[in-house]
Order: sequence, then C-alpha cells, then structure tokens
Amino acid sequence: MPHVPPFPADVDVAVVSHNGRDVLPRMLACLMAANAPQERITVYDVASTDETSAWLAAEWPGVSVDRLPVNNGPDPGRNRALRQCTRPYLLLLDADAFVRPDMAARLREALDPAAGVACTVPVVVHTQAPGTIQYAAGSMHFICEAVNPYQDRPLIERGTDKRDIGAAPGVAYLIDVAVSKKIGDFDERYFIGKEDGDFCHRIVMAGYRLVEDGAALVEHRSKPRTAWLFPCQIRNRWHFLLRNYELRTLVLMIPALMVHEPMQLAMIVAKGHFGAYRRALRELIPWLKTLRAERREIAAFRRRPDGELFIASPLVIRQDFVGGGIGRVIKDAYDLWLRSYWAAIKPLLR
Repeated sequence: MPHVPPFPADVDVAVVSHNGRDVLPRMLACLMAANAPQERITVYDVASTDETSAWLAAEWPGVSVDRLPVNNGPDPGRNRALRQCTRPYLLLLDADAFVRPDMAARLREALDPAAGVACTVPVVVHTQAPGTIQYAAGSMHFICEAVNPYQDRPLIERGTDKRDIGAAPGVAYLIDVAVSKKIGDFDERYFIGKEDGDFCHRIVMAGYRLVEDGAALVEHRSKPRTAWLFPCQIRNRWHFLLRNYELRTLVLMIPALMVHEPMQLAMIVAKGHFGAYRRALRELIPWLKTLRAERREIAAFRRRPDGELFIASPLVIRQDFVGGGIGRVIKDAYDLWLRSYWAAIKPLLR
C-alpha cells in the first residue's frame, strides 16, 4: 500500500452539493482515504430534493451538514463555507470531486503565503477516464473566454511540475481564507458559468498567485453542459468584461469585440438559442446600476494590469457549434487573428 500523508492540520473541508446523494458516498470515502477528520468536514447541502441531509445524518454523523433552503447555485454555499471556516485554509470541493489520497497534502505543500500563493488546485481528470485530463493549465483569453490547453489530452503530457495559472474550475480549491476576504466573495448573482473564473481572476489581479500542482489529482464526473446554462454563461461573461477589465483594455478591444460579439450571436441563433441571448441581456441590465461601485472596489485591490493577466491561445468552443471541415478552418483562422490582435495591443496595456 502506498504511504498516505497526514491530512494538513490547518485545513478545513467544505463540500458543496445539490442532489449529490449518488456521488457523496464515494466522495466522502475518498476524503477518509486521505485521512481527513470527519469533524472538519462540512457538507453544504443546496436545497437538495434527494434526502441528502437525512442520509448524511444517518450514515455520516461525524460530518456537519449546513442546508441552504434555496438553490441559487454553488456560490452561496462556497461563500458560507469561507465565512465559517475555523482554520487558515479551506479545501473547497464539489460533491463529485473524487480526491486522490495525497491531493490535499500536495496542495497544502504548494500553498505558500510567503511566496504570494493564495490558492492551489489539482489537475482535474475524467472519472470515466482517469488517464485523460478534463482541466489543466487554465487561463483567461483576452476576449473573456476559457483557455484549457490540455482538455482531453493524456495526463502524462501535463507533467507533474507546479505552474502559475490564470484560472481553474471550481472542482477543488485550497484557499487562503485571509486572501479571500481581501478580494471578495464568489459572485452569487452568477449562479453558474464564469463564477469560478471570476474568483480566480481576482486572486491574480490582486497580485497573488494561483498555483496548479501537476502531481495533485482529482477525478471529476464530467458531463456536457446543456442549453439551459447559456443565459448564465452569456450574461456572466458580459459582466466579467465590464467589471474586471481596465477601461484602456475595453477601449482597445472594441474592434475585436465588434467581430466576436456578432459571431457569437450568429452561432447562438443558428443553434436556435436566440431566447437565451435575449434573456442574458435582460438580466444583465439591472446589474449595471452597481457597476461603477464594483469597478472602484476592484481598482482598490488591483496590483497587476490586464496586459499581464490574459493570453490569446485557442478558444474552447463546443464541437457542435464549430462542426467539422470548413467550421474548423474558420475557427483556426479566427484564433490566429485574435492572437495577432492581442500581440498588437498587449504592449499598450502595461
């Protein structure tokens, strides 16, 4: 049997779950295999209808349960966990995050406040194919889209080194709780979509480091996101741009946005989702009332300019939107054009 290191003494564990009765047995068993003390684990049960809370009380009496009566996405549970954490660091997990026995210890070793590291994350692999990467080495594209260069590539290609990254999915984070108080909560308005990227972006924007340890692994039950999420993803991306980007960046991006936004709309309409676009715009408008105050708050803790925070690697776009043949050629050409555009404006953002 391989040696399992002790669970870090200064780490609490929070699991955010909605109708997670089918995954929590394995998830909690993984935490036990990692030597996590039950009394330091809290499950934030987000308005489940599958008797999660009753099952936990019967089968895992040593694990605390905090039930949220309304399902407003994972962020209210995440924020409550950060506020209630009694130790300096919080291991924040989704209910379908099946941690490897040494993951928590590795993440804690990589979390070095003296070196500016505020959050550490593992490489995320598919549960059904644990030798294949789901998320690794993530970043934010300057057009405000995800960059996931190792998606569906063999795990061995990533290597086991530690890397500073720009974004990570909210599957598993080890967070310095003191830093989270400085940069603000997960945005509870987002429900889902860009909420994890927004939190990560504020970490690195504030001058802290987000580090991915290639030797730390978590299995995640991957499943395709369905069309009901489109309004959230579209709305949240627009808000992310308007709140987090410097004014100079937004001005210089206007030509790129004048290309990207109509292309995005055309793809959405072609797939029959124009209603999602209209809903996103309708829901964004009330948020604009607080935008100026939010931008002031972010400017107060910003330590790094946009030119240091974004990249222009190939975009992650659903295959059914791209298609094959000519669709792939157009996407590759568009990625090249965006890369060239970023190279032209990046020197002006320092």
